[in-house]
Amino acid sequence: MPSTRSLRGLHQVACPVCTRPLQDAVTTACGHTVCLLCLPRTPMGAQLLCPLCQGAEEEKIQAAVAPVSLGPLSETYCEEHGEKIYFFCKTDAELLCVFCREGPAHQAHTVGFLDEAIQPYRDRLRSRLEALRMERDKIEDRKCQEDQKLQEVLMQVESKKHQVEAAFERLKRELVDQRCLLLNRLEELERQICKEREEYISKVSQEVDRLSTQVEELEEKCQQPASELLQDARLNQSRYELKTFVSPEAISSDLVKKIRNLHRKILSLPKMMRTFSENLMQHLETDSETEA
Repeated sequence: MPSTRSLRGLHQVACPVCTRPLQDAVTTACGHTVCLLCLPRTPMGAQLLCPLCQGAEEEKIQAAVAPVSLGPLSETYCEEHGEKIYFFCKTDAELLCVFCREGPAHQAHTVGFLDEAIQPYRDRLRSRLEALRMERDKIEDRKCQEDQKLQEVLMQVESKKHQVEAAFERLKRELVDQRCLLLNRLEELERQICKEREEYISKVSQEVDRLSTQVEELEEKCQQPASELLQDARLNQSRYELKTFVSPEAISSDLVKKIRNLHRKILSLPKMMRTFSENLMQHLETDSETEA
């Protein structure tokens, strides 16, 4: 859409249509600045054609003193003059409109068209972009490789955890089995001791009962009259003659030997367990120091 603007230095710029200094300059929506009289005359309300690019647009001409409203296109327009940017000053690295290019500040500078000036920058940016993409892809590949290695290490650690659990579970079962074995042996010894105790008590009790019976009989004999006692004197002397009692063993020597052997094994258990624990701890600490 064409619009008129009050701009500084209009007399220094030539109209691209009539080649004379701009008069009542009008800037069209396509960016060209021409004299107001150089625009083609059209009926009111009809579309106007830009005399340079022949682009069809709706007529809307604002007074030169009206404020400029560029909206979202402000980034592509000169902030000082309100004109569309066409040029680039390589010396000052500044974007220029037509008026900036013709102004004294950039007369001696190297100025080119925006599209031509931007190409080397775009090429450098594309080159840098490609390098960054390659570096990013390289880092991504490296990350994937290292992550895969870490996953493998984690799997190995998990496997070792299962091995440790299995080893100690097996050790636990073996200890339980040995514990049961020792307890069974002790129970067997207990049964044998009880059996021999019963046999011993039975034999001794029989002898005590026999002697008790004789004691009672002799006590009765002692109360008999002398005539009766003398009649049975010879018989009583042989019957109640004191016999040496051979006391049986309270516990057999074989059983005593079994008890002593098992006793020694049980006494050595704490030392064996302590030695095993110390050896295991030393083994694990040695492995840790080696890995460190």
